Amino acid sequence: MKELFTMLTDPRFHLLYGVTQRFSMGPEPRQVRLNREFMTLSEGIKKKTRVYPFMKLGTHPSPLKGDLYSPMFGVVSEINERSLFLEAVEPDEELRALADAVHKVDVMELARDCGAGADGRKRLAQLLKELGLNTKSLGQECETLIINGLNPDPGITWAEPMLMTHRATLSAGLALLRQLTPARKIVLAVPKEMRLQFHDLEVASVPSQYPASVNELVVKAVTGKERPEGVGIVGLHNLWSLGRVVETGLPLVETVLTVGSLRHSGNYIVKDGCMVGELLNFAGIELREGDALVRGGPLRGESLDKLSRSVTRGAMGVFVVEAGTVPPMQGHAPCINCGACVLICPAHLSPNLLSRYAEFALHERARKEHVQSCLECGLCGYVCIARRPVLQYIRLAKHKLAEADQQKLTPLEPVGVTPGNEPASKEDSHA
Repeated sequence: MKELFTMLTDPRFHLLYGVTQRFSMGPEPRQVRLNREFMTLSEGIKKKTRVYPFMKLGTHPSPLKGDLYSPMFGVVSEINERSLFLEAVEPDEELRALADAVHKVDVMELARDCGAGADGRKRLAQLLKELGLNTKSLGQECETLIINGLNPDPGITWAEPMLMTHRATLSAGLALLRQLTPARKIVLAVPKEMRLQFHDLEVASVPSQYPASVNELVVKAVTGKERPEGVGIVGLHNLWSLGRVVETGLPLVETVLTVGSLRHSGNYIVKDGCMVGELLNFAGIELREGDALVRGGPLRGESLDKLSRSVTRGAMGVFVVEAGTVPPMQGHAPCINCGACVLICPAHLSPNLLSRYAEFALHERARKEHVQSCLECGLCGYVCIARRPVLQYIRLAKHKLAEADQQKLTPLEPVGVTPGNEPASKEDSHA
């Protein structure tokens, strides 16, 4: 119990960093790897096709997933079932003319033209999807909408700069969000130490010790209730993306993320598809033998096996975990029933049981133990002294159960598949 208290009071788990500088621009990439999962490529997009910034490359069949655009001048160097690769080129007059002809739109005017009510919100969501925005968490049918203004994981530091120095972008995003949601009340949840005020937005102060930034816990901190009816939540990252599209009048081809290691941390605006290796080099971070590479947050992210993996829209961080700073996972090491994961679980589950059920493909047993209630905060794996990949097992069980449920609904055809557009793997998923 003493060890668990020490972990929770560890300053590394405090989600406030005092970072107030504006974001730096990331590298101008030499090559990008764009996720084309389920995408129908635009006519004429094939190997050796020349592209320019904001040129449309593909359309996603889901109304909730943003369409695909080029982030740079380049040429298509490779297309496979998962990815579309672009190599940077020096633009000639023709390419520059095409880029100059890209039409900027007044997003707020278009939003007003969409009209009010449910139909208007649906039209607006479709417009934003066509501008490259993932709209799954936007436009929720709720009475109260909470904006999660906390850094999502320990080590991620972009929330404070957004709140302190990017207010114009957030205000633009908020204006658009008001058109998207039927919510009568919008609340911005921020760490209690910040004491922020917005003239047109209610602010709620919430705890700032991880896992307080997990959406379900933010909702409880603001409302005092678990899973209250009529309450939705959206991330600050999404609000910034909305504002970016309003300000530029152009499709979204970039994201904000923290690039960090034990000795360095910085926040960057990064082009969609930027290679992780190029990003680390730009930030001056060297990857040494034995280091682990993580995309996402240090606790909830995913390990990468190659520097040629890329940043996808909505990605929130890229981290190098230096060798020796965290004991290595032991793969299939058996659970020793110490109970540490049970004590630390904010959802009051039994991660030890859930991980073992997943390990032995007993997914229905995991369902009965409420695996879907897992918040995926990652604390169970962090405190596991047997070094089991507890969170990864739980995610596997949830994925397998979702697959089984989907097969019951549509036994003949997977979701998102249309003729000639077969499914791809989830190597580079959108956030």
